Amino acid sequence: MLHVWHSSCSNTCSMDEKRKIAMPVYGGRISNVFDFSKKLLIVDIENGHESGRREMDIPAVASMQRAGKLLQLDVNVLVCGAISRPLAGMVAAAGIELIPNITGGVEEVILAYITGELRTAPRYRMPGCGTGTGKRRGWRHGKK
Repeated sequence: MLHVWHSSCSNTCSMDEKRKIAMPVYGGRISNVFDFSKKLLIVDIENGHESGRREMDIPAVASMQRAGKLLQLDVNVLVCGAISRPLAGMVAAAGIELIPNITGGVEEVILAYITGELRTAPRYRMPGCGTGTGKRRGWRHGKK
């Protein structure tokens, strides 16, 4: 049995459960900004393995409609690059686990999610997004 840590779990989640992951994509990679992405990849994970996927167009709509589309698709997790604060709040309020500031090729990001490496490996973090621990380092507002 494969166990993976997720923010919605107190410790680890069993990957024996079914999960539906949404990822905005462009050219085989995670899109830079979810708010303006035009394609969404939906990946079904079951028993720690990918059990299906489909790519779909998403129209240019308001943030509330974009979050609503994720709910309509019964998505559990959104893995994305940058996301605006209002849209991130709507996604979280909908009970969808949000894994933001992610970059990389779609296949490697899916594998990193399944193995639990996505949140901890710095290579999946967008430049300037640090480790995702919430701690700020370096320049801030032009001063150190």
